[in-house]
This record gives sequence, structure tokens and C-alpha cells, in this order.
Amino acid sequence: MIPEELHLRNFLSHRESDLDLRGVHIASLVGDNGAGKSALLDGITWAVWGRARTPYGHDDELVHHGETTVEVEFVFRMPYQGGEEQRFRILRRREKQSRRAVVSMLDFQVQSETGWRALNGNSVRDTQNRIIEHLGLDYDTFINSAYLRQGHADEFTVQTPADRKRVLGVILGLDQWERYAERARQALTNVQAQEKELVRRLNEIEKELARRAEYQAMLTQAETEAQEAAAQVQQAQEELNALMRVQEQVVALRRQIEETRHRKDEDLARLTGLQQQRNHHQERRETYQKLLEQAEAIESRLQAYQVALDEERAWSEKLGQAARLQEKKAQAEKTLAREADKLRERIRVLEREMARKEKALAALRSSLEQDIREKQGQIRTLQDRLPSAEFSSILENLEEQLEYATQIAQELEHARADLQQSQLNRTELSERNRQLKALMEETKERLDALAQAEAICPLCRQPLTPVHQEELLRQLQSEGSAMAEEHRGNTQKIRDLQAQEAGLERQMREHDQTLRTRTRLEQQIARMQQQLEQAEDARQRTSAIEVEIAACQAQIEAGDYGQAEHEMLNQVKANIADIEKQLVTDDYAREARAALEKVLAELADLGYDAAAHDALKAQARALASAESDYRELEKARVGVQGEEEALKRLALECTAQEQRLAQLALDLDAQQAAIAALLPQLETLPQIQQSVQAARNKEVSARQMVGAARQQLAALDTQERRMAQLKEQQMGLSRRGAVLKELREAFGVNGIPAMIIEHTLPLFELEANRLLEQLSGGRMHVRFDTQRETKSGSIRETLDILISDEKGSRPYENYSGGEQFRVNFAIRVALARLLAQRVGMRPRALFVDEGFGSLDTDGRQRLVEAVKAVQDDFDLILVITHIEELRDAFPVRIQVSKTETGSFVELL
Repeated sequence: MIPEELHLRNFLSHRESDLDLRGVHIASLVGDNGAGKSALLDGITWAVWGRARTPYGHDDELVHHGETTVEVEFVFRMPYQGGEEQRFRILRRREKQSRRAVVSMLDFQVQSETGWRALNGNSVRDTQNRIIEHLGLDYDTFINSAYLRQGHADEFTVQTPADRKRVLGVILGLDQWERYAERARQALTNVQAQEKELVRRLNEIEKELARRAEYQAMLTQAETEAQEAAAQVQQAQEELNALMRVQEQVVALRRQIEETRHRKDEDLARLTGLQQQRNHHQERRETYQKLLEQAEAIESRLQAYQVALDEERAWSEKLGQAARLQEKKAQAEKTLAREADKLRERIRVLEREMARKEKALAALRSSLEQDIREKQGQIRTLQDRLPSAEFSSILENLEEQLEYATQIAQELEHARADLQQSQLNRTELSERNRQLKALMEETKERLDALAQAEAICPLCRQPLTPVHQEELLRQLQSEGSAMAEEHRGNTQKIRDLQAQEAGLERQMREHDQTLRTRTRLEQQIARMQQQLEQAEDARQRTSAIEVEIAACQAQIEAGDYGQAEHEMLNQVKANIADIEKQLVTDDYAREARAALEKVLAELADLGYDAAAHDALKAQARALASAESDYRELEKARVGVQGEEEALKRLALECTAQEQRLAQLALDLDAQQAAIAALLPQLETLPQIQQSVQAARNKEVSARQMVGAARQQLAALDTQERRMAQLKEQQMGLSRRGAVLKELREAFGVNGIPAMIIEHTLPLFELEANRLLEQLSGGRMHVRFDTQRETKSGSIRETLDILISDEKGSRPYENYSGGEQFRVNFAIRVALARLLAQRVGMRPRALFVDEGFGSLDTDGRQRLVEAVKAVQDDFDLILVITHIEELRDAFPVRIQVSKTETGSFVELL
């Protein structure tokens, strides 16, 4: 993972900060304490893993004070799916919508030829797992290797041996062996459970097979009982069959009795029906006789009804003629009304036309008035653009401030050039002092060697004479004094240069603060100059618009608009007056009026009397029943004879039906007597049926026992075959269990993982000591032990860190803070390289957060040199410090400053 871009929004002290690391190889991240340096790395870890310095689950503490939303965008490079490097982007956002409602968002993307493509999962947790899967690195491994957090440089060193071993295992990818061991344990547990189940089942089969003799005896006894029960069933069944035949006779007689009763009921119902029919015919005969008695009156009413109908037909003919004349009258009146409606509709059309013309004239006047209002509004808008009285003085003041800022920019460039030259000179002097110090130490060693009684010549390796010894001593002392004098002079020059740089930096910070307003000044001046140009244009446009307003007002006052509409409006009013006159004088539809007068004359000549006609209609309606009465009279004359014949026929049928009912009563008595003679024989039927059923139950039970015994004996044969199969399975499971036990031990912590760690630790130790020797001048050495002897004499797996120097081995806690940091730094860089080797590539990034505070000047210089020595092994090294003397120790500086509005970042 090579960081390229970081964008923070409301994260810790950063309200809005952007950092572009593309092209940066090694840089120092500098700033005062609390400026927000470590927050940048916290932003990276929070974006990638959702973790930062705050306790897990306390993300509210990461939000900038007073805000509710925090957002971090992180862009980095890494190989994708085993291929070439590609750019990835992670966007993590958290918004607190209420006291308890929080919305979290995590977006994981890869850049392709068509743009950013999402790699998200179905949830935030799924997306987080995908990020860790692509990186091959979790948060704990990252902070134990490539990231030396502030105050946590000893994250790996101070952990327990078991935790160290776990972290080392993750870096080496040993977690896969834990998965293999777990799978072996699970498989072994399953095999052991299966073996236990097989043993239980074999024991059950053996117990069952031991009962074979018992089942054979049960079969013999059951077969004997079944034969005896079959004989008893046969005897009881014969007795039952004889009684069943008697019962069938009784059933048949009962069926005959039921049929006889049913036929008797049917005949009785038929007799009742015949009697009802006879009564009905008698009633109809009496009705016909009454009609025949009224024959003379019915015929007289029929004659009167026919006379009334003839007279009503004559009046109906006159009514038809009157109706036709009335229709002509209605048509004529309708024509007159239609012509009048046409004239009134014409008036309404003309009135609508008049309203449209009046509306059009009003709209023309309103348009002119609206045009005047709009132009007056334009004038007010243009007047608002005119500059105020103090505008010119403000512009002059801004131009003076811009001129001063331009001078400051030139001074800043000169100060930056002076600072770079001073830093270059100071670096050269520091390098020369380091060389002088080494030469002085070498000269001191030579002086100590020459001061001995039997000194050796450093060239020829022969003993020196006292004269030569004294001469060499004077020469070396002279050289040492000269070098010491030069060293002191250089040291003073370095202090002077540092003081000069500090003054230049203060001056540059002051100038930077001033120059931040330069862009704002330029924008304000440009806007004010543009406003002057717009003001002149506004004055010219105002004059032109005032002339246009005066012309519109004159046009309204003179009514000089809509001449055609005025003329058409007058014409419409004249047409309306003409039509209203025709309606008042009835001067329209003259032919229809003449036709109406002719129809009225014909109606008067016809002489139709509606009252006389209505009286005849009432009389005809009153006599209308005469026809139906006459038809009923004719029907009675014919029907009397038919009814007499029907009555004679029904009398004969009733007599025959009564005879059949008497015979059915005799048959029913005979059948009931036969049943009474048979019933005593059926009294023993229930006892015989119970005997038969008991015998059958006994036989069924005996045969079930026979079947059960045979089935149990057959099951024993099956169990014997199954027992042989289970024993074969037991042997196979025993062999598989033995293999799984070996795999469990091999995959366990004391197996293959321990062998891998044993093989890797020498390389890890060599890498750590190579860097530690450089940091400590060859004084310190670190060693890792993977086994420790317990008090009982046994060997226990561990991962102890043993540190030694020229005074011997001592516990880690007994070393000074600077020495501890050297050890931690060496181990952490070695872990980072080990992690890179595991994924098959060189280390990508190293982050060192505030690791120099516990070191002396020499230790800081050595650590800087060590960082530079390993720079070729990393794509990016970022060193965070607030120590003034280390700010320019690296080629690129990232400055973090804090203001009242929040922290901001600059790349220098």
C-alpha cells in the first residue's frame, strides 16, 4: 500500500485538509505539539480499518468540535489481483443525525480505464472485509510493523511472548495453519463421535443376537396357539351362519312390511286427491249454473257497449284531424321561436365580440403601463449598481495593500533562497564535524597507544624510541588541537546558522500570513474595477430608458393605441341595436306567421268537442267488461255438461281405491305375524357373534405373534450382516483418526508454524541487528529465543527478546528511553521487511510518529542516518517530529499548522 492522496473533512483538528504524496519518497511531517500531525496518520488508519487512537467504538471523538459529519478519502496504489499496480480509493463517512441515530458509509473503489469501479460488499462489514482481503493486512499487524505510533513505538516489544508470536504468525501468514489445525480438530472430533456411535450400535446388535433362542421358542408356541384358534373359529362360524339365514328371512319380511305400508300410504294419498278433485268439479258446476241464470242481462250490456264504441270512433276521427292541425300550429310556433333564438344568439355573439375588443384595448393599455413599470424597475436596478461615495477611497486602499503584498512576496522568495543556502551550509558543517569527531576519536586512541611505555609505530609496527615517541605525540596533539579548534568553530557556525534559519522561518511565516490575503485583494480589486465599468454603462442605459418611458406615457394619455379595435367595437354596437329592434317589432319570419294564422282558422271550423269525446270514452270503459262476461257465459253453457261427466268418473275411481286399501291392511297383518314367529330364534345371535369374534381375535393375535417372531429372527440375520459392515467402518475410522491426530499436531503451534518461525527468526534477527548496529554504533545486539526451560525442567514455546551491549545482557526495561527506541525501531523495520517478503514484494511505506524525543543529539543523528539508509527499501517514509533541528533533515517537509478555524497542511 503506497499512499498518494489524503482528504480530511471535520476529522479531529482538521476541518478541511488535503495532502498529495505523489512523487514523495522520504519526508518529515513537522509542526508544533497539538498541531494535528498524528491526525493525518489516524485519518489513514480510520479510512482503511475504521480504527484510530481513540478506543474502538468511540468514533464520536474523531468529529471536529461543533460538527456532526466526519469524512476521510484515502487514495493509494497496490498490485491488483496479482497483476500490475492500480490506484484504489477508500471513502469512509459518518454522520450523526440525532442523539442516537448514526449513519455510516464505506466505499471501496479501484480505478480502471473507464473511471472508478466499486468493489463494495452488501454491507459496511462486508466492504471492510474486502479491504482487508485485498490488502492482506489487518490493523493490529500494521501498527506492529510499518507504523510506529506516537507513544507506541514499543507496541511489539512490550507485548507478551504469546502476542508477539501471534503478530509474527500473522506477518508470516501462519494463520492459514491455524485454520488447517482447526479443520483437523473438527474432523477428528467428528471421527471420534462416529467411532463412539459405532461402538454403541455394535453393543446393541450383540445384545439383540443373544436373544435368538428366545425368539425361536416364541415362534413354536405362537404357531400351536394359531392352529387351536383356527379350529374354534370354524365351529363358531357354522352356528353363526345358521342364525344369519334366519336373520335374512326377518329382514326380507320387514322389507315387505315397509313396502306394503308405503303402498298403503300412496293409495290413501291418491284417494284424498280424488276426493279433492270431486269437490273442485262440484264448485265449478255451481259457478256455471249461476252465469246461465244472468244470461239476459249480460247480452243487453254487450249491445250497449257496441253502440258506445261506434260513437267514440266518430269523435276519434275528428280528434285525428285536430291533432294534425295542432301539429302544424306547433311547427309554425317553433319556427317563430327558432328565428327569435337565432336573433338573440346573434346578439350574444356580438356582445362576446364587443367584450373581446374591450379586453384587447384594456390589454394594450395594460401592456403600455407594464412596460413603463418594467423600465422603471430597470432604472432602479441600474441605480443600485452605481458606486457609493466612499467607493474610490476603498479601491485606492486595496491597491496600496496589494502593492505591499507584492513587495512581501519578493522578500519571501529572497528569504526562502537564503534559508535553503543556510540549510545547505549547515548540513555540510554537520557532516564535517561528524568526520572530525571520528578523526579525533581515532587520534585519541593513537595518543593513548603512544603514551604506553612500549609504544609501537603505527606504520612499521616496530617499537618506538623515546625521541620518536615524543615527536609523534607532539605531532598528534597538534593535529588533535587543530581538529578540535575547527570542530568548535564549525559548531559555533552551526548555531549561528540555526539562529539565522530560525529568524528566516519566523519571517517566512509572517510573510506567509500576509500573502494569504493577496489573492483575496486581487479578487476584490478586480470586482471593484468591473463594478466601475458596469456603473458607466448603467448611467447610459438609464438615460435611454427614461426617454422610452416618456414616449409610453404620452401614448397612453392621447389614447394613441388600438385604432382598429376601436372601429370594430363601434360597428359591433350598431349591429346589436338593429337586431334588438327586429325583436321588439316582430319584424322576422313572416311566412311562418301567415301559416300559423291559417291553422288557427281551420281548427275553429272543425268543431271538435273534447268534453263529449271524453264522456263517450268513460262510458265505453264502464261497459268494457261486457265482452268478457259474454265469453264466460258461452263457456258456462258448454262446461256444465263436462263437469257432470267428470263427477261420475271420480265417484267410480274413489270406490276402487277404497277396496285396494282394505286388501293392503290384510297383507300387512299376515307379514307381521310371520316376523313374530321368527324373532325368538334370534335371541342367541349376540352371544354367537361374540364367540366368533373372540375366536377370530385369538387367531389374529396368535398369527401376529408368529409373524413377529419370524420378523425378529429375520432381523437378527440382517443385524449379523450389518455388524460385519460396522466393524469394517470402525477399522476405517480408527485409521482416519490416527491420521487426523498427526495432522492436528503438525498444523498446531508446535508443528509446521513453529518450524517456519524457527526458520524465519534468524533472518528477522539478522535484519534487526543490521539496523540496530548502525543505530547504536555497533554497541547493541538483539536475540530472539523461541524456547524456555520451565522450573519443572520441561521446554515451553515462547518468543523472548534478549538485548545485550558491551556491558552484557540486560532486561529491556533497564535500558534508557533512547536505547529502547533504537531497539524498537530496528525491530519494527525488520517486521515491515518481513511482512513485505511474505507477500512477495519490497516494503511499501514506513511511518515513524514522534520517535526522537527520547534520543540525544548523537542518537537523533544516527536515527536520521538509519532512516536514510533504509530509504531504498521503501516507496514512502514519513517521519513525524516537532523537534526543530530535525525539520530539515529530510528532502521534503510537510508543514502542519493550527489556526482558530482548524489545522491545515502545506507541502514544502
